[in-house]
Amino acid sequence: MCIFQSGVGGAPAADSRFAVPCPTGQERSPKSAPQHAPTVNNKLKKKTTTMNNEKWNEICFLLSGNIRSDISESDFEKNVIQALRVLDWKEYLGDIQIRPSFQIGASNRITPDFVINSSEKRNLFVIEIKQPNLPLNTNFQQQLFSYMRQLRLQYGILIGQVIQVFYDGDLANHDDPVLLETIEFEQNNPKGAKFVELFSKESFSFESLKSFTINSLKKINRRTDKKILAQKILSADYEKEVKKLIKQDFLNQYDSELIDSILNEISINISNQNQEIIGQPEIQSKIFEKPITSSSRDKTKYIINGTGQKLGKNRFVLELVRAYLRNKPTDFISLKNIFRDDFQGSIGVINRLDHVETKYANKSDKRHFTGKDEILTSSDHVKFVVSTQWGKGNIDNIVNLGRKLGFKIEEVE
Repeated sequence: MCIFQSGVGGAPAADSRFAVPCPTGQERSPKSAPQHAPTVNNKLKKKTTTMNNEKWNEICFLLSGNIRSDISESDFEKNVIQALRVLDWKEYLGDIQIRPSFQIGASNRITPDFVINSSEKRNLFVIEIKQPNLPLNTNFQQQLFSYMRQLRLQYGILIGQVIQVFYDGDLANHDDPVLLETIEFEQNNPKGAKFVELFSKESFSFESLKSFTINSLKKINRRTDKKILAQKILSADYEKEVKKLIKQDFLNQYDSELIDSILNEISINISNQNQEIIGQPEIQSKIFEKPITSSSRDKTKYIINGTGQKLGKNRFVLELVRAYLRNKPTDFISLKNIFRDDFQGSIGVINRLDHVETKYANKSDKRHFTGKDEILTSSDHVKFVVSTQWGKGNIDNIVNLGRKLGFKIEEVE
């Protein structure tokens, strides 16, 4: 028999009438009682999922199912406010700023549609809305991107025919904010329930958003890899690789000459049954990958005008621009015409400091030399900075330009 005791020390034993059999050699204690926590947690999780789904369905009703096709943007704004209330953001508590005006610089102002605040009045994310009868386009997205950068917010939401969630931060090595998710206004849409979970006031947290962002970026990279691989396999050049594999497979049965003669008489056609993965990849380089810089592969150093100082690729470009400006003070527009953007690629050789600070506001890597001693000033008093994004594929453009401008440039290992 196993008898439970209550109390401590000399407390009397429990009434033996309540004793229960125990397995041989084993005593039972309160700690070994069945644990019901997992069941409770599962029920709670299921209840939360159901609530999120109900909230999403109400949002669908407000932003899609119960509106006229020609609703004006001002009327649509009222529905968006109702949808934000479904997510428990309240205007009277100061959670929602509607068309707030922010001073940018000395004379400019921006006015986003909504900015959502924490209880400590910290800006959390920005929302831009468009009439639902207008397809969301890049101009609308760029407007949202501008607000995200000016307000230094990593997350922005565009609401119109669909909901789009964008991210701008160090998790993505991408110049523009990355589209993490597009959510259709469909009842019981799992993506919609996830949106409610992430952007409801009660459950909002940057840790949850970070986890969601990482998973979304992995999916984006996976889709990009799929497109790139499909293009390689479907290319005409890959037919040769397939024939090599066929030859290798038959070499233990037939001689090489016979296999080659057969392969020369046949053609191999690889076709794609899934048309969705045909075409150019939407993102040319993986979001998690950094571009090739002077620290990758090629270790060539550069010396300007025999100074003896060996410079890496990006530092070489900075010092070349600095030397040119010192020898020949020039206005910024003329400098842009000399150090042309296409010499570098997508970023450009030089850019205005204020432009870089805004564009990379949410990035720790500004992709330019922005140190106090690295910021340059043109003859017309424009502060500008030099790109750090240089590698084997574009550095020769600057080497050749430097030599044309009269600089002696040595290349050393």
